[in-house]
Amino acid sequence: MTQTRTIRWGIAGTGGIARRFASDIDFAKGATLSAVCSRDLSRAQEFAARHSGVAAFGSLTSMIGSEAVDAVYIATPNMVHYAQTLECIEADIPVLIEKPMTSSLDEALAIQQAAGDKSSFVMEAMWSRYLPAIQALRTALLGGLIGTVRKLEADIAWKRNFDPNSRFFDQAQGGGVLLDLGIYPVSLARQFLGDPVSVDGSWRAAPSGVDMAATLHMRFPDAQAEIHCGFDREGSNRLVIEGDNGVVVIAPPFINAAGFSVYPSRRLADLAEPGGNTVSARLRRKLFARLPLPGRKRHDCSFEGTGLQFEIEAASNAIRQGLTQEPGNTLDDTIAALRIIEAVREKPPVTR
Repeated sequence: MTQTRTIRWGIAGTGGIARRFASDIDFAKGATLSAVCSRDLSRAQEFAARHSGVAAFGSLTSMIGSEAVDAVYIATPNMVHYAQTLECIEADIPVLIEKPMTSSLDEALAIQQAAGDKSSFVMEAMWSRYLPAIQALRTALLGGLIGTVRKLEADIAWKRNFDPNSRFFDQAQGGGVLLDLGIYPVSLARQFLGDPVSVDGSWRAAPSGVDMAATLHMRFPDAQAEIHCGFDREGSNRLVIEGDNGVVVIAPPFINAAGFSVYPSRRLADLAEPGGNTVSARLRRKLFARLPLPGRKRHDCSFEGTGLQFEIEAASNAIRQGLTQEPGNTLDDTIAALRIIEAVREKPPVTR
């Protein structure tokens, strides 16, 4: 594959995340959308009709056998990721899998083994890792932006009414808040701080038995991370990193970071950029954004689209280079995050 070739992507699935991918690929260099597949051919045809030059297929097998695609983005429900990924690997088709890559650590390890055996490109679509703000912040932290990092705090929660048939609350569909939301800050904590030396936490069960709220504590050589996630409330959806020489705030929602701010103290950071989506929190952020606060430095990393284009570019570049993994988000990274989540989920749920 030449270094200048445009990667032709096919999408497996036609849901909301598939629509985002199809929209954002227009902002990605070196990538184009060529096909979409669904078990319901009519849904694939309806999806394809909204995009010029996109072919529709009634199965993943027919799409990857058509020679219409160079790579596949799997945007189907969690419980079918495993089988579809193995099918792509067997067909020597590079594959990008929507997070979580699988619903279990065992399946992720099996995918890693299969990819290694076939020298196939496989990547989890942890899109937040590739946002310009996250990339710039990681570089700045390594460069001593706030001195030695001592603490990371993240809260991610959106209220969802319990529905036993919803994928969010159904064990068979890979439900649970840790895999749906908690995996974002777990992945980012590792991206900023490396591997933790210890992990602890607790979780509370929904009536169906899956985790509906959880807290994780991760200890690193010089720092600690505290992560909260839930379907039971509206959270602050803010990420804060404290160091010896300052505090970084990524305003809500941090998983779609368009920039970050550096403050000389936690007190000023909390005053100027509170978390949450309440009227008072939004007004405070708006008000303090206009004020010249002493010591504050703002870093704007805004972008067009919804943010998936950056992972699309990264995956496309790696595929063009003949790599089997994208260096900034390897299968080891994916598996490490799943190990952390499973370490917490293996504990009995709390009842409070």
